Amino acid sequence: MAAVLALLATGTVLMLRGDDSTRSDGKTSAASPPPTPTPTPTTINGRQLLNVDPPTPKNTSDYIQTPGAWLTSRVYATGAEEAVTGYNLTTGKRAWTVPLSGGLCGASRNVTSAGLVAVVFHATKDTVKSLCTRFAVIDVDKGVKVWEKPITDESVGLGLGLNVAISDTVAAAGWPGGSAAYGTSTGAPAWTAPAAGCTQEEHLGGAELLTLSYCKTSAGMKFRVGERDPGTGKATWRYEVPKARGAWLVSSEPLVLGLLQNEKGLDADQLVTVSDEGKVQSTIPLGDDYVAGCGETGGCGATVVSGDIAYLGSDPHNYSAGNRITAFDLTTGKAIRSFPAPDDSTLVPVRAEGKALVAAQEAEPTTPARVLLLDPATGKSTTLMEMPDELSLNSTLHSLISNEVKVPMLYDDGRFFLHTGSGYYVGEASPDPMTLAFTTW
Repeated sequence: MAAVLALLATGTVLMLRGDDSTRSDGKTSAASPPPTPTPTPTTINGRQLLNVDPPTPKNTSDYIQTPGAWLTSRVYATGAEEAVTGYNLTTGKRAWTVPLSGGLCGASRNVTSAGLVAVVFHATKDTVKSLCTRFAVIDVDKGVKVWEKPITDESVGLGLGLNVAISDTVAAAGWPGGSAAYGTSTGAPAWTAPAAGCTQEEHLGGAELLTLSYCKTSAGMKFRVGERDPGTGKATWRYEVPKARGAWLVSSEPLVLGLLQNEKGLDADQLVTVSDEGKVQSTIPLGDDYVAGCGETGGCGATVVSGDIAYLGSDPHNYSAGNRITAFDLTTGKAIRSFPAPDDSTLVPVRAEGKALVAAQEAEPTTPARVLLLDPATGKSTTLMEMPDELSLNSTLHSLISNEVKVPMLYDDGRFFLHTGSGYYVGEASPDPMTLAFTTW
């Protein structure tokens, strides 16, 4: 996870993504039909599926944020102006809109297995005076709000350093000095403050919710990783970071942390894998050679973990040079294989595909953007999708495909989605779409 929270008193920075024929009893039902094979695209040529214009603020004091992008087998959904909107995967047309009382302040990076996402938003449409005190869970498969609850701690303010996460059991938000959580499906209050003895915390979603807290210990203030009981709010600590200026939760299974040691840095400069016994299993030094992408809204967006492999893109340190993506063994900390970017472009990790990686290739003036599958076992790179080679489109995709994007790029089953969630202001019209998608179907 990864919100940037300044602890002014200490000068420390807290920088906190089955087979139907088997019954639940394990026996096979003879009446169940064999699964139908899933069709696959027969071309790599991507055509535009979706193009949504950015919002236009009407008043000089307005700003609009549109965080959040989620993909299920049924729908693609994004944050929008005072709403969350879903789109049909086949036609790209708007399928539904869930209106909100005010503009979005933050959104979970992940969607649960049941198609649920969490969002925090302004209590009213006034984004200057209204606080980010509304919390909701939305079913993006159905396009309905499951529940909406208040955040009673007004220290949440306008959402600076806000992190939102969701698991199968708990939806939680954290910000400088505060934390709030509710039952994912019920909306029942889980906790309204950081764990006892802790001043700040943030959360990483998934099957279970993981919490990174900044807490007072006998040895001073330390980062702690744990899980909080939804009934009591008490934390069970899994690991205590010995020393770090900043910390992020990168992955829960296995537990991987991004740590910042350099006094001048802002991004993680090492990855640490922690075993189930709470001991450091491996350390991967990143220095300023690799971009972990640990930012303000949760997760390290430029890092993808799949099983015992972590993928990171390098920083070329030169606009005219290409980068590479390297696969690291999390059990040993050693590099397994590197994939240089074609055409002196930039490769950005997108998602895991088994133990392989789906990566996006940034467009250049005369080179189209692509989606690639990188297999560390064979060293093979396979093109999954190639966007149309048009100068204006290449320029747009050059800015939308980046290690620094705050909303994750999404790819699945021949469809590639990009969404911008940063603020839109009067007089600063974005030249790029808010949402852009391509398909090979």
